[in-house]
Amino acid sequence: IGLAGQSAFLRESRFPVPGETVSCSELFYELGGKGYNQAIACARMQVPTAFIGAMGNDMWADACFQELNTEGITTCLIPKQMPSAFAVITRIPDGENTVQVFPGAAKQLEPKDLHRPEVQKILQCSKWLLLQNELNTSVLVEACAIAKEFNLKVILNPAPAGDIPRCVLDTSILITPNYGEACALVGIAEAEKPDPMLLAEALRQQHLPDAVITLGGDGCMIVTSEEILKIPAFSYGKVTDTTGAGDTFNGVLTAMLSRNLSLELSARYAAVAAGIGVTRPGAAGSIPYGNEIEQNIHCV
Repeated sequence: IGLAGQSAFLRESRFPVPGETVSCSELFYELGGKGYNQAIACARMQVPTAFIGAMGNDMWADACFQELNTEGITTCLIPKQMPSAFAVITRIPDGENTVQVFPGAAKQLEPKDLHRPEVQKILQCSKWLLLQNELNTSVLVEACAIAKEFNLKVILNPAPAGDIPRCVLDTSILITPNYGEACALVGIAEAEKPDPMLLAEALRQQHLPDAVITLGGDGCMIVTSEEILKIPAFSYGKVTDTTGAGDTFNGVLTAMLSRNLSLELSARYAAVAAGIGVTRPGAAGSIPYGNEIEQNIHCV
């Protein structure tokens, strides 16, 4: 369940300071959203995948539906009477980016929408449920209640950082924060730059679910009650664009866990996928296919 909509990508030489205008050298559009991209990443690993979300009364709804169907994804887009989600992503030559999101119709998804017959049919046939913090809190809570009823395994990507009810965390078997989101979960200011190992211990002390903390170019860290394990990042060329790297990681991680792989091996697959993805522009368009990942996983 997640956000879907339209994104505009701008390339510029550097990020502007407040009040400054910077000319951009490139503009292209792409369909996307955290849940949308994660669903595509799952599907490209040849795992049966469904996507549930809300779309506006505009042309992007049909475009999203068609693209998801092309990827072989069972799709349920609930219509809302407002514009679809829209994001503006700016990136600079080193691959770093900033993202501004208008959630639009995606934020109009309501708990009652999860009880529509077409949505219930999808959830009843599912085994795993991947959620993100782009959804309304009430929807997260209701999704977790349904997950308990249908015995679904919940993975929570707590992005973007924000308040998450304890009942949602307790229902999740795994959380996948990035460094900043992990700081928010344990109440540490990111500006303090805590050592990742201390951050991992803080997650443990708060009795949060097992976690995979993504650390960008420093790889990721698995945090369970039994171990803390660091997995390096894998490089496959020049970093072009980091947009969507976290979505690629989450989608592939979920796909491999659904195949009953261990958390460590699933995270390695996800790290390889993200390492390939950041060498390409865009978000959904940069996600590698399963055969590309399989060719590289044996080398790590």
